[in-house]
Formats: sequence, C-alpha cells, structure tokens
Amino acid sequence: MLYDVIVSGLGPAGATAAYELASKGLNVLAFDKENFPRYKPCGGCVSLKVEKILPFDFKSVAEDTTYGVVFTYRSKRPIPVISRKPVGYNVNRDRFDNLLKEKAKQAGAAVREGERVKGIEECDDYVHVKTSEGIYKTRILIGADGAGSIVSREILEFNPKMCAVAIEAEIPFEGERLAALKGRLLIDFGCIPHGYGWVFPKGKNLSVGIAGISDKVKGRVKEYFGDFVKREKSLSGLNMNDMHGWTIPYFHDTGQRITKARVLAVGDAAHLVDPFLGEGIYYAIRSAQLAAKIVSEEIKNNEFDLNRYDELVRAELYPELRAAAKLGRLVYSFPGLWYNILESEPSLMESYYDVIRGEKKYEGFYKDIISRIKTRPWKLAIRWIKGFFRSKGR
Repeated sequence: MLYDVIVSGLGPAGATAAYELASKGLNVLAFDKENFPRYKPCGGCVSLKVEKILPFDFKSVAEDTTYGVVFTYRSKRPIPVISRKPVGYNVNRDRFDNLLKEKAKQAGAAVREGERVKGIEECDDYVHVKTSEGIYKTRILIGADGAGSIVSREILEFNPKMCAVAIEAEIPFEGERLAALKGRLLIDFGCIPHGYGWVFPKGKNLSVGIAGISDKVKGRVKEYFGDFVKREKSLSGLNMNDMHGWTIPYFHDTGQRITKARVLAVGDAAHLVDPFLGEGIYYAIRSAQLAAKIVSEEIKNNEFDLNRYDELVRAELYPELRAAAKLGRLVYSFPGLWYNILESEPSLMESYYDVIRGEKKYEGFYKDIISRIKTRPWKLAIRWIKGFFRSKGR
C-alpha cells in the first residue's frame, strides 16, 4: 500500500501534522516508538500562542494557568512579575501529547504506537520507511521524531551535537505548599552557563529542572542541577532521585535546509526551538501546520516540491527565532547585566509576556531592550559591575 504521508513521531509536531493532513482527506500513517500515554521530560508550559493556533481546546488537560514568573538570580533577589492576564498553561506532557494523538486518530490518521522507525530509503516516486514491524511506502515523509530524529540525521544531515542539555525531576507536591506556588513559574538565572533553572507547578506535582547549552555546560549538568536544588528554598526536603535527562535542539540558523526531495522535518526534528527560554511546543505545532498546508497542496496537484515549506518556515518562524537567539546571547553571556536591567525595569517582562501571548513580535522586544541599554550605557554598566562583584562575593 502506498500512503500519501507517513509521519515519524507523535509528539506535538507529529500529532498536529497527522491531524491536519487527515482532516484534509489524505491517507496518513503515523508512528511513535512509545505507547501512549507516556512520560515526556519537559517543563510543560504551553504558551498562549498555542491556544490561538490549535483548532480545538486543550485546557481539559491543563494542570495550572500561569499568570507570570518569579525571577531569581542564583536563587536570590526575587522579582515577581505577575500579570492580570494569563501567559500560558502548565501541562504534563503525557496527557497533553495523548490528547493531540487522539485528535489525529479521530481525524482519520492510522496511528501505530510502540513502533520505531529504523531506516529510510528515498526512491524516485516514493519513500521506503522501515520500522521495527515492517516496511511501508509513502509519497511524502514527515520527520517529527524529536531531538534524536533519524529523519533529520540520515536524510537532512543535521548535527545532533547542536543542542542544550537538560535534567528534570517531577516531584509529588500537594497541600498548602503547592497552593502557594500556583499561577506562577519560578525561573532562576545564573545557575548554569547559558541556561536557567525552573520550578513549574502542576496539578499535584512540581516540574523542577535546569538546562544549558551543551558545549558551555561541559558535562556538568547534574552538578548544576544539584546546586540549584540545594539553594532553592521552595524545594527544601524534597527527594530529587527520580531525574530524567534529555537534549533540546535549539535553533542555531546555520542555513540548514529542512526539506530534501520528498522528506521534510517539523518541530524539534527541524531544530525549531526558541534559543532564549527553550519553548518548542508552539514552533512544533505551527511548523506542522505549515507543513500540512504545503504537503496537501502538492499531493492534490500531483507535485512534490517541498521547498515552499522551507520558504514558509524561513519567512514566518525564522525571524522570531533569530531575535530569540540574539536575546539569548545577550542574557546568557551577561546574566548579571541582564538581571540588573530586570531589577530596575521589571515591566520589560510584561512586554515579553505579550510575545508569549502572540501579541508582540520577538524582534520588537529585542530592539526595545537594546534601545534601553544604548540610552543609559554608563548607568547600566555601573549596575552590572556592582552586580558582578556582589554575585562573586556570594
């Protein structure tokens, strides 16, 4: 049997692609190596932008509504920036991803759980996909198989070493202690090179984690995680033994193409992850929607030029990701300077919340920060120097 589309991976990107394509009447087969619902390490904060683009409601699986963040610097100097409007929703990925997968099935996609893609062979008129259970043929293959994507590695020749490394623990946490953390996230800068630590409240647990760029962390992510947990007062007395590590394929804009012949990549497999705070779910879902649009049009016209997908992603998503990368380089290269700016002008993060809500562009937010630095360079430099020596003294 020749399928119109095979989707490798059923996370947010793969499930969305399968849902969109099946909804358009295409013959879609989707694989995932895991059986759902399955645990997925992730902070699990879904931005308000996701709510705006998904064609169905997902709040039935939301664990908490987030109105802002308490920022800290090495677990001190807290800055609460809490908005009157929601910023996002905290989810456990097992329930969230399972919902998206079920929506794909309801739309008519054939879903195979617990079946791993093991090999790909490109032919002139179709693609051979070899799995742990058999061999399948498809007109177009969509790689949505995450950071370790076999599609991106074997066909698109991505460099898997361009990533951040992360560790997370899901900690049971109830009663008054959890209630005190509801509605807000905790994000700590300065606790790891080129990254941050977090505490995200869920329904009956906390997601506690840390992430930093791999070549800056140099294999010490567990050490940084342990130090963060020891310093953070809200985590006092909690057992952190059940830890999970993973890699985050952040956007790095090397001119890498995300299509080749009849194959394309979406989401993490295409390295479409925000390089500032690591948001990947929005870019996974949006890239899948763009892919579904182009794939359905090409199949309808019996043409198979997927370059238009590459062009759409570059036009819509890359400008935002580039601005996020610039912001990330500024913040993580000079975390003391960044935190002094944040202390003096916490309203900046209200502006960033508008980016997360989809009401403002990343580019505009980054330009706003740079303009403020340029207009008061000496004042900010003095603050940064003071902050630098203060942090060294600790």
